[in-house]
Amino acid sequence: MKNIYYLIWVDAILSFKKHNPRNKNWKWTVFFINTWMNALNFWVVFMIIKYFAGFSLPLTTFNLFPGHLLDDFLNFTISFASPFVILNYLLILHNDRYEKLIKKYGKQDINYALIYSMVSALGAFVVAILHGILTNTM
Repeated sequence: MKNIYYLIWVDAILSFKKHNPRNKNWKWTVFFINTWMNALNFWVVFMIIKYFAGFSLPLTTFNLFPGHLLDDFLNFTISFASPFVILNYLLILHNDRYEKLIKKYGKQDINYALIYSMVSALGAFVVAILHGILTNTM
């Protein structure tokens, strides 16, 4: 049985390298995009649990910048993206493990990375709209 996490990563790497053959920074670009999609999914799950189960975890709250936009972005990044920065680095980039994964999984017929990114972005958009409606901030 194939691991969907690795399938998404291998597809993202191979697709990015295919469409951007001259980009020497492909590792960090793919890493950033996939990590951000993971963070959005984590936020969606967090919001669903918060509103439907009534359970809320404490999140980081930094107040370093004037206003709240940069602070909110920093807090989101620390709370939701930082676990995936560590996880994705250790499981994919550390010791060039992606090379072994590419050999194991190879090119797939289904574009897993595109589907995952689109579903993640759409899910985050829908949950953000619902959150705005529920909190009367929209």
